[in-house]
Amino acid sequence: MAKISIKTFINELDSCFAKENLAEAELCLLKWRELARNAGDKQGDLTVQNEMTGFYRQTKNEKHGMEAVNNALALIDILGISEKVSSATIYLNAATTMKAFGQSEEAMKIYEKAHGIYRLNLDESDPLFAGFYNNYALALQDLKRYSEAEEYFLKAIKTTEKNSKNELETAVSLVNLAHLYYDMNNEDDRVNSVMEKALGILENPDFFGYQKYAFTCRKCAPSFGYFGFFLAEKTLNERADRIYAGS
Repeated sequence: MAKISIKTFINELDSCFAKENLAEAELCLLKWRELARNAGDKQGDLTVQNEMTGFYRQTKNEKHGMEAVNNALALIDILGISEKVSSATIYLNAATTMKAFGQSEEAMKIYEKAHGIYRLNLDESDPLFAGFYNNYALALQDLKRYSEAEEYFLKAIKTTEKNSKNELETAVSLVNLAHLYYDMNNEDDRVNSVMEKALGILENPDFFGYQKYAFTCRKCAPSFGYFGFFLAEKTLNERADRIYAGS
């Protein structure tokens, strides 16, 4: 059976994201989905569906996002790989997309399934746990389970702080934590201190060359504006603009 080249697909997709060209990225996803299906390559199709899940979450397309979620979950069952770590990461992506489209309660079972697989197969210090903790905390926050959400955001930060090259993930978790504190009490003094710590990471020149630096700047910038750090918002967006333009 023919197989698509996952490496070529990911490189092509990453080049679209490096230019911040979402229209081209969608065409890339649709092309590779067709190639995988025409080849009868279910594993390749699963990889494409997983990328589609995140893409349509980013572009806020609920119809196509949930279609990709359902397709990915079905393919995991068809392939009989529901206990693999790679599948746990797909479960995490699927659950996060469900949460983004207002299905936080339904997403909890999928999050917990991913967590169970990680616990069986990975050391607690593995960076994959940080991704789980951060996204699970966001779902808990949506459900107003604030004390649990804080616990998991702090777990995410503790995990990324232990791993070099994960500083940008720490910044994202700190920004998320600031939003949690604000939801709990919009006069909480911790909001500013946490945002300042996140900004300290994003302003560190040592991290400017990281692969996801521009993406992280773009992702965090609106939160800095939301909390009154208007110069930081402007600076981060301008920095992202320059990086994307250079790509």
